[in-house]
This record gives sequence, C-alpha cells and structure tokens, in this order.
Amino acid sequence: MFRHRPLWRRIKVDDQRGSAVAEFVMVSALIIAVFLGILQLAFALHVRNTLMDAAASGARYGTLADRGPADGVQRTRELIRGALSDGFASNVQATSISVGGTPGVRITVRAAVPVFGMVPFVGEFVVHGESVRYG
Repeated sequence: MFRHRPLWRRIKVDDQRGSAVAEFVMVSALIIAVFLGILQLAFALHVRNTLMDAAASGARYGTLADRGPADGVQRTRELIRGALSDGFASNVQATSISVGGTPGVRITVRAAVPVFGMVPFVGEFVVHGESVRYG
C-alpha cells in the first residue's frame, strides 16, 4: 500500500530551493544603492570643484589692472554657465578685501548641492576665490 506522509515530514528544513532568487534581489539592491551613492558623491564633488575654480578665476580676473570686482563676478558667471548650468551661477557676489595692505577681491559663490532622486534639497555649497592686485 501507498502511505502518504504528513506535509511537515515532506518538507526538508535544509531545502534551499528558491533562495538564490531572493539572495540575488537583496544583493542587487544593495549594490545598486552603493553605486548610486558613489555616483552622487562624484557629481557633487565635480560641481563643488568647478565652482571653486570659477570663483578663483573670477577673482584673478577682477584684480587685473583694468578690471574691477563687477568684472570678476561677470567672469565667474560666464565660467559657471559654460561648465555647468545657469542655475549654479545665480548667486555670485564680490567683495573688496585687503591682504597685508594690498587690495584684492573675494568672489563668493552659493549654489545648491545637486541631488539625484527624490530628495529635493540637501544643502548648499559656499565657495570663495580670492586674489590680490599686483602693481
């Protein structure tokens, strides 16, 4: 005769059928999250470094013999628009400074941190570029 075993006896405790699919989904989600985090960090650092370079170049331009702080602001905005976008060039300011009795210019750029995904605003970058007038 053919006897049926109860269901709890037919299922093995160490049976791992189907676990590869669940493992793949969990590991893939983790790898994708890490990859997107690294991509976000790289993009934010690229924007920050570009803003710093534009501020420094604008400050140097503003301290030329025939230029002023307003020219430095305009130059900084042009560099940011050419490298990134208009949104990052909206808040650029210049102040006259004195370093050891030598006149100079400080360019300050404020811009929102670019973020991928659903988070609309994380913070802002505030970068400065300074230069002194020679001669």
